Amino acid sequence: MPRLSLAKLERHLYSAADRLRQEGLDAATYKDYIFGMLFLKRCTDVFEAEREKIVGRKVEQGMGLNDAETNYGENPDYYDSFFVPERARWNYLQDKLNDATVVYGSVLDTALGALSEANESLEHVLDHISFMRVQGNKRTLSDDACKDLVRHFGRYRLRNEDFQFNDLLGAAYEFLINMFAESAGKKGGDFYTPRDVIRLMVRILKPTEGMKIYDPTCGSGGMLIISREFIEQSGGDPTDLSAWSICRLNMLLHGVTGADIQLEDTLLHPMHREAGELERFDRVIANPPFSQNYTTSNMEFKERFRWGWAPATGKKGDLMFAQHMLAVCKPGGMVATVMPHGVLFRGGAEKEIRKKFLEQDLIEAVIGLPPNLFYGAGIPACILIMRPNLTGQFPNPNKPA
Repeated sequence: MPRLSLAKLERHLYSAADRLRQEGLDAATYKDYIFGMLFLKRCTDVFEAEREKIVGRKVEQGMGLNDAETNYGENPDYYDSFFVPERARWNYLQDKLNDATVVYGSVLDTALGALSEANESLEHVLDHISFMRVQGNKRTLSDDACKDLVRHFGRYRLRNEDFQFNDLLGAAYEFLINMFAESAGKKGGDFYTPRDVIRLMVRILKPTEGMKIYDPTCGSGGMLIISREFIEQSGGDPTDLSAWSICRLNMLLHGVTGADIQLEDTLLHPMHREAGELERFDRVIANPPFSQNYTTSNMEFKERFRWGWAPATGKKGDLMFAQHMLAVCKPGGMVATVMPHGVLFRGGAEKEIRKKFLEQDLIEAVIGLPPNLFYGAGIPACILIMRPNLTGQFPNPNKPA
């Protein structure tokens, strides 16, 4: 059987999205169902491959097939991959397709819940996906559509040996993220940064093996993924549950299991800490949400913002994110962040912050980007390249005022 190509898998995923568009769903809604089904099918196929090996080894050692399946094939302790309970396995879902006594959306919700419960690393990752979701007095997704999705995703096996190249599934996931961002417009911009922009930023930062890299607003995780082959440890802090889930699934489908992805408001409650202090990173890379309001209510680590406070209202939180990034960057490290052009020209408190950045020699470069590059934001943007001062103190006492 020929191996699955990226083009073929992309067409397969696009067809699944087409089926959900027939239900009248927009990309912001149906993306979660596609991500969920792809991940569930992948987990099942990898689990079945490992199960065959575990049971096969025991049979070769003289154990009976039933004993091998019961004592080893159903024991999560023997698996390096995700353990998939029976209710989440693809053959179980297929068996239920013709069962008129069940609500099929509930079968799928049970499958996702069982998978999460059996694997601690999936805690809350799939919680926001519900095939029984109701809007008004009608289910978002009909049972017929749910069944069609299972039939559709059952067409191809998704084991590693079925792919033309190792990271095919990760590449397909990136295709989905791009497709959904294009379809969702402004909503898509919440979790997607154009990949060429990310590649430019990564090339400037030049992360090397052993460095720790951090994205405080990590969206779908694209910046961490593109940097991953250079990085030993990585971390991110998205604030939106759906974006956090997309990021976690993106990491897992790319084979990245060690990333520390936290769900929280970075400005209010940064989650990456060591011994009660903010954790420091060698490289910080981000595309924060443009021109957001923020609040100081219950804010932790206010010393991060020693250069000044941008107005909390009026959608001027950009330089607050920039200050946070400097605060968590190690001395000798680098920051690369996308910002709207307004941070270069706006007056008031932002002008004073910008003035201190320049006086203390924290800005390495400003790279202009064209308008309409980011989904849902027609304004021009820029990339700020920044370095904290070598003392690690803020502000730098060695620079003249």
